[in-house]
Amino acid sequence: MTKGQFKIQKLMDVGTSNPIVASLTIGLHDIVQMAQVSKEEKDTINTVNLEIVQNLTKAEKIGLQICGNIETVMSDLEKTGVQTQSFDRCVNVPSTEGLDDVREFLKYGKQSLQELVKIINLFCDTGCTNPRYDKICAKLKEAYGENDSLFLLVKQDHDGWLKKFLDLRNADEHPEQYIPEGKKLYSDFDINWSEPHQKWVVGFPHFYEGTSVYELIKTSIHNIFTFAEEINILFLGRKMPQMVQICKVPEDQQAGWGGRRYVTQLKPPFYPKGVNPEGKA
Repeated sequence: MTKGQFKIQKLMDVGTSNPIVASLTIGLHDIVQMAQVSKEEKDTINTVNLEIVQNLTKAEKIGLQICGNIETVMSDLEKTGVQTQSFDRCVNVPSTEGLDDVREFLKYGKQSLQELVKIINLFCDTGCTNPRYDKICAKLKEAYGENDSLFLLVKQDHDGWLKKFLDLRNADEHPEQYIPEGKKLYSDFDINWSEPHQKWVVGFPHFYEGTSVYELIKTSIHNIFTFAEEINILFLGRKMPQMVQICKVPEDQQAGWGGRRYVTQLKPPFYPKGVNPEGKA
């Protein structure tokens, strides 16, 4: 045996207890292996999903830190109220530590979505290498029809949250094309006196077009994760052997499946005699 024949290198500081890792690596690996595609295509899918996991868990770590810092400021404000000086002529405005890291959050989120395009192109050549999901959506409609589940998923997510997320990242990269003059990508906490209501009004961190930084971070991690997973599942489902189907694991049973949200099983006509995987009478 040669010394150093095998090498171990840590790629991430999160493990399979993280749903993103569990679902997009181990969870999809067995499904990919079952798919009727070439070995090279299987290797590409697994490699791309690992890249998505690495980018998305980086975004998650950054995002959760930002959200935690925002929550700390909110908690302090609840305890102390708005602090003023010089007979209310001056007001102490809190700031969020590390808020500028939201740029990195957007960057890693976009990189995850860009990697996903490689998997889409394996099954349907969209002609896109960048995360132009508007064009990808149009190509899926052309290839599969307007009632197809893949087209409907991409269309719904693009209109619901994807476009906004990518626009914010693009605004950071190309502010002159997106951000109105006199504004910046994001603003931190602000406090102003409301004369009509006779009270101090607290403004929370938000992007230039009004979206809450906190809410965007909290929803985007889940949205990107489930979007990537469902894209995989919908494409791979079309490449399963005739006797195999992909099934979604009920949420209360996912722990027993190592956090997996999807698994393969035999279709009912192919169950071995006496076997009832769904536990039905």
